[in-house]
Amino acid sequence: MLLSFECDILRFIAIIWFILKHAACFASGLHSSNISLPLGQSQAAGSRVRGRYDSVNKDNDLRVSSPSVNAHNNRADFRNVYHAPNVTSTTVLPPTPNPLVDPSAKEQVMWFDDSLTYGLNATYDYRFKLRRAPLPRMGSPWPLPQSYVTSNISHLVNSKSLSLTVTGHSCPILHGYFERIKRNMFGKCEQSGETEFYQSPGTDAVLHSLSITVLKKCSRYPYLEMDESYDLVVKSSSATIISKEVWGALRGMETFSQLIYQDRNGQYLINETVIQDFPRFKHRGLLLDTSRHYLRKEVIIDNLEAMAQNKLNVFHWHIVDDQSFPYESKVFPLLTKLGAYDTQTHVYTHEDIEEIIEEARVRGIRVIPEFDTPGHTFSWGYGQRHLLTPCYDYYGKPNGKYGPVNPTLKKNYRFLKALFQEVMSVFKDQYIHLGGDEVPFDCWLSNPFIKKFMSRNKVTDIRKVLNLYERELLKSIVEIGRNRKMGSGYIVWQEVFDNEVKLNPDAIVQVWSGDAYNVERVINAGLKAIFSTCWYLDYISYGQDWDKYYRCDQLSYRKLNESLFIGGEVCMWAEFVDNEGITPRIWPRASAAAERLWSNQRVTNVHKAAPRIEAHRCRMLKSGLKVGVLSGPGYCPEYKHKRTMPCNDQTANNKERLNGMQSSSSIIIFLIIVIIVLLFIIILTVVLAQKRVISTIVHVVIGGTVQRKLILVFVLFSSSWFIWWLIRQAWIYH
Repeated sequence: MLLSFECDILRFIAIIWFILKHAACFASGLHSSNISLPLGQSQAAGSRVRGRYDSVNKDNDLRVSSPSVNAHNNRADFRNVYHAPNVTSTTVLPPTPNPLVDPSAKEQVMWFDDSLTYGLNATYDYRFKLRRAPLPRMGSPWPLPQSYVTSNISHLVNSKSLSLTVTGHSCPILHGYFERIKRNMFGKCEQSGETEFYQSPGTDAVLHSLSITVLKKCSRYPYLEMDESYDLVVKSSSATIISKEVWGALRGMETFSQLIYQDRNGQYLINETVIQDFPRFKHRGLLLDTSRHYLRKEVIIDNLEAMAQNKLNVFHWHIVDDQSFPYESKVFPLLTKLGAYDTQTHVYTHEDIEEIIEEARVRGIRVIPEFDTPGHTFSWGYGQRHLLTPCYDYYGKPNGKYGPVNPTLKKNYRFLKALFQEVMSVFKDQYIHLGGDEVPFDCWLSNPFIKKFMSRNKVTDIRKVLNLYERELLKSIVEIGRNRKMGSGYIVWQEVFDNEVKLNPDAIVQVWSGDAYNVERVINAGLKAIFSTCWYLDYISYGQDWDKYYRCDQLSYRKLNESLFIGGEVCMWAEFVDNEGITPRIWPRASAAAERLWSNQRVTNVHKAAPRIEAHRCRMLKSGLKVGVLSGPGYCPEYKHKRTMPCNDQTANNKERLNGMQSSSSIIIFLIIVIIVLLFIIILTVVLAQKRVISTIVHVVIGGTVQRKLILVFVLFSSSWFIWWLIRQAWIYH
C-alpha cells in the first residue's frame, strides 16, 4: 500500500506542476499582450546641434553655425586582403568599395536649377536627381519676425506646469488662446504622463510661466487699424510678452509656441530669444469660396486655425455666387430656399455664422463677407423676381437667359438695401466686400428696356450704367453705416475702379489682374489697395510651387506708398475643390504668402526660408491640420501621427475608461484562472479520497516515516506557493 501511496503522490505533484506552470504562462502572455511600447523619439534636425550663437543678419535671415560636412570627402574603405575558405595561401583581390552610404549624405540637400527641385547632392546621375525636401529647422518661427536674436542657451519647458500670468489689461481671450497653443505645442493630453520629465545635461533652467502685459484696454473685435506689434523675451525660467493691444499678444503667443521644440528624449526645450516684431502690412487675408462647393463649418474653422498659425488676420468669405446662395436670409427666405444647393445641409444659418465669427475673433481674425453684385448673382434670381436682366437675341426676342442685376428698376435697389442691412447686422466687421467684377455688358446691351433707359438719360457708354448702379449701391451702404457703431466701409474688385466709379476715400480696391502698375494707379488716386494677382492657389501644377508665391512682392518693383498699399490676400476659388481637399490645397502653400505679408521686405531668400517652412509644416501637422507637401520627399522629426486632443476632450476620457476596463478584465481573467486551479485541486482531492489516499495521508502524518512526511510537506508547500504566486502576479498586473 505504501508503494501505491508514493506513486499517487508523485502523480499528484506532476499534475499540479503541469497545471500551474501552464496557467502562469497563460497569465504572463495575457499581460504582455496589453503592453504597448512607446515609439522612439528622433532628434529634430538642427534643434540641439546649434552653434555658439544664432542671429539674424542684415537680410533678416536666420544664420545657424553648425558642424560642416564635406560632401566630397567621404572616401570608401577598402578590404585589401580576402581569406578564402579552405585555402592555405592568401589571395589579394582588387579593392572593393564599402557599400554603406555615409549617413551625413542625407543631410546634404541642395537646390538644382536645371530641374527646379530640392534633392540629395550625393546621387550620381545628374539627369535623375534624388528628390529630397530640406531638413526642417525645428524651433524657428514662421513668419520670420522683424528683429530676431536667439542663443544656444536652452531651457526645459514643463508641459504640465507651464502657466500664464497676465498683467495690465486682462482679456478673456488670452487664457483661451494660451490653452490652444499648449495643445498645439504638446499634442494630446499630457495627463497620461507618457514622457518622464527630467533636466537634461546642457540645459540651465526650467521655464514654468509665460507673462503677458497688455498696455491698452481690450477691444471686442479685431479691426483694420489694430496694433499687432509685440516684444517677446525668453530668459531664465520665464518668458515675457509685452504688447500695446491684445491682438499683438496673440501674435506673440503664436511665436512663443513656435520657438519650443523637442530633443531626442522627448523633452521640450526653448532657447533664450529676444524678438521685436510687427506686421509689414495691416491687411493679410485668405479668401474662401463657399458657393461653388459648400464648405462645412468645421473645415472653415480648421482654416481659421491655420490662418492664426500663419498670422493672417482677414477671412474674406466669398459666401455666395452664381452657383448657390448658402447664406440664410431671414428677410428674404426664398433666396436661400431656392438658391442653396440643399436647404437642410448646405446653408449657413445665423448661428453658424455667429460661431465662425467667434472662432475667428478669439484668434484675432476679421471676417469680411462678400456679396458680389451686379454680376455673379444668377443664384439670386431664383428667389427674387425681376432682379436679373433678361437677355435678348439678335432678333430682339428673349432667349431665355439672364444676365446681371437689372440696374434700371428702383425696386432692385430697395431690395439690395434691405438685404445688405440684414447682412451687416449679422457680420460685425466695419467692412463688407461688394464685388463688382466680371460684369457681362452684352446682356445689358441686348435688352431693349436698358437701351431705352440709356437713350432717355443720354448715356452712350454702357460703363456709365454700371457707374450708376455702383453709385446707388454704395450710397445705400453708407446710409446703413450711419446706424452702426463702427460705421461702414467697403471693398471692391479692381473693375469698379477701372470703370471710373467714384469711391469714398476709405474704400479699398482689391487688385486681382495685373501687377504693380495697377496697384500704383489705385494708390495715385488716393485709395487703399490690396493685392492678390500672384496668390491664386486654385492654379496648381506638378512639383514645388510655394517658392513662386514666396517671391511675389509688388513693392520690390515700384516705390509704392505703403500707407495706402495695406496688404494682400491669398485666394482659393472652389470650382474644383471641396471639403476633402481644400485645406491641403491651401496649406502650407499659403504660408509663403503669409511671410511676404508679415516679414521685412528684405527677407527674400527662398533657400534660407525652406528649412523654416518645412518645420512650420511639421508644426501644422502636429496641431492636427491636414496640410499638403511642399518640397518633395521628407519627414517631420517631431510628428507622432497623433491628432491633437484637449485634456478635457471626451475622447481622452473614453480612452482612460477603456484602459481601466482592460485592466479590470485582466484581473478578472487571472482570478478565474486561480479559481479553476483551486476547483481542480478540490476535485482531484475527492478522487484521491475515493481511493483511500486521504486516510493514507492521515496515517503518514500520525505514524509514517520521516521520509514520507517530508514528501507530503513538499507537495502541500509547492501547491500553496504556486497559488500564492499566481494571485500575486494578478494583483501586480492590475
